[in-house]
Amino acid sequence: MISQETIETIISTAKIEEVVGDFVSLRKKGNNFTALCPFHNEKTPSFIVSPAKDIYKCFGCGKAGNSVKFLMEYEKYTYPEALRFLAAKYNIAITEEKESEDQTKEKDELASNYIVLSFAEEFYHNFLIHSEEGKKIGQAYLKSRGISESTWVAFRLGFASLEKDIFSREAINKGYKEEYLISSGLSLKTPDGKLIDRFRDRIMFPIHSVTGRTLGFGGRALKTDHQEAKYINSPETKVYSKSKILFGLDLAKNHIQRADKCYLVEGYTDVLALFQSGILNVVASLGTSLTEEHVRLVKRYTNNLTFIFDGDEAGIKASLRGIDLALKEELNIKIIALPEGEDPDSFVKKNDNTEVNLYLKKNASDFIIFKTRFLFGNKSDDPIQKAEIVRNIIKSIINIPNFLKRSNYIKELAYELNLDESILYRELDNQLINARKSNLQFQGIKHESKEPERVSALDRYLKNISSDQEKQVIKLLLLKGNDNLADSNKFADLIIEVVADTEWENPLFSKIFNSYIAYRIEKKIYPEIKYFINHSDPAFQEVAINCIELEPPLSDNWKKRFGEHIELEYNYVKDINKTLNHYELRKLQLLKKKNSANLRKGDLSLMEEQTYQMMQIELEKKIREISNLLGVVIY
Repeated sequence: MISQETIETIISTAKIEEVVGDFVSLRKKGNNFTALCPFHNEKTPSFIVSPAKDIYKCFGCGKAGNSVKFLMEYEKYTYPEALRFLAAKYNIAITEEKESEDQTKEKDELASNYIVLSFAEEFYHNFLIHSEEGKKIGQAYLKSRGISESTWVAFRLGFASLEKDIFSREAINKGYKEEYLISSGLSLKTPDGKLIDRFRDRIMFPIHSVTGRTLGFGGRALKTDHQEAKYINSPETKVYSKSKILFGLDLAKNHIQRADKCYLVEGYTDVLALFQSGILNVVASLGTSLTEEHVRLVKRYTNNLTFIFDGDEAGIKASLRGIDLALKEELNIKIIALPEGEDPDSFVKKNDNTEVNLYLKKNASDFIIFKTRFLFGNKSDDPIQKAEIVRNIIKSIINIPNFLKRSNYIKELAYELNLDESILYRELDNQLINARKSNLQFQGIKHESKEPERVSALDRYLKNISSDQEKQVIKLLLLKGNDNLADSNKFADLIIEVVADTEWENPLFSKIFNSYIAYRIEKKIYPEIKYFINHSDPAFQEVAINCIELEPPLSDNWKKRFGEHIELEYNYVKDINKTLNHYELRKLQLLKKKNSANLRKGDLSLMEEQTYQMMQIELEKKIREISNLLGVVIY
């Protein structure tokens, strides 16, 4: 574990313009740098790098962060990987904090598995390229399948010998431990205690993490022996889980970002075939059903996912199930069905690159249109069967969280089936109600219709503004907390005095506020905003970065008329007073509610009742005063 002191050294040493400049072409503009955003396609630069504030921000797609965040977004490094990258760049020695015995053991096991898997990739690749058996059998097979030598190298393909223990013997001779050869899924132990290879007489497809680490292998049999599986994969291990990995993503990630689109296919050779035809933004789900982890991996790089289905009906039906998961994550889904009997590998072999690209562009259908036409394609006019198909399609639509998108799909479906939209909306509402009831039952909650509680105008008002006000309080605290008031106190003192005992509705803002106070207690000073920008919690980083005001890049027309600069004027004193008045109003209303509840108790003494009544009058008076000050009309 990297020590906190080392983390602070790395972050303070790294220069945002140098880190980003290694990956993006920056142009100096005043005190900042501008560029075309590396995270989305654009023709006019909207990406700003600010050395003074040590952050980047895109005014097009909204991505923002510090040097560590940039590496995590662009290269998809984990937080520790990004720190280690920066440490290497700036020649900073990494000091590790002492770990527990269990942590050390776990770390050593993972590291040993990664090391032995990397050795295996090198061994199988070299065996394919240099050994007589690899040349005669492995290379001959790949050439017969139209897989070029440049593709073997790009994907680090290999060949496993027919000999049952050639890899295991070599690994042991090189000093690799038997326990890690077994735990990584590369070797097996026979009942008589001998170590043999899991993969034999197969083309080897290394499976990599997003950052290029070897996690496991897929092995393709060369013989059409029905007693032997065509493909075998590494078993689930501490480093390999097929539900969390997409084959080819390490090579495709940058192309997916540039194209803002990801093609999803089923198998290894499908990825290789499309890659050779110039389709570089393609990945495969390793022959398993699409999972939430797969969908979220894609979503890191693009919101546009296109499924390429094999041309057989059974395969399409199986693949359609993965769409609902993608819809839940709000991805934009397209579907391409290849001609009957074709898969991407066979289709590419029969068509040149231009024809393949043209087919993919022309045949990408919206998922609703595709699913509707596919499911209705070979059906009779049986009304019961048709109704069931409509329910099936709407079951997919209810997975879409966005109401407007859902409404557009209902329109499309109504048009495609020549049905009244109201009929489809009734079915959609029924499914939503049933889904909610099922969810409540699953949680053990009895579903009852309930009379809505009466809510006062002030309650409604406070409910609407509370989240925005909490956000504004955090913004003012982080930006101006350290500024002095006229009496030499800090803005933070004034803010904390008003909000300290108020219950926060947003748990993230509450965590940030408590962290702010804890820093003050420990360090005897209030933290600068950079403390939160460089925080290990990504949510803290995002909130802090969004507090900072940066000048957006100007269009050429604006520059001609008004010059190169926009003044960002902000009256913080006025804003703090207004924000705190809102908070004071909220606190008074909470006290009023509590006092009203006390008044309704039946066992009060005369003195207690009079005290509560006097308090109620005083609270209502203060509420009116602040309401008038803010211009809020309460009935």
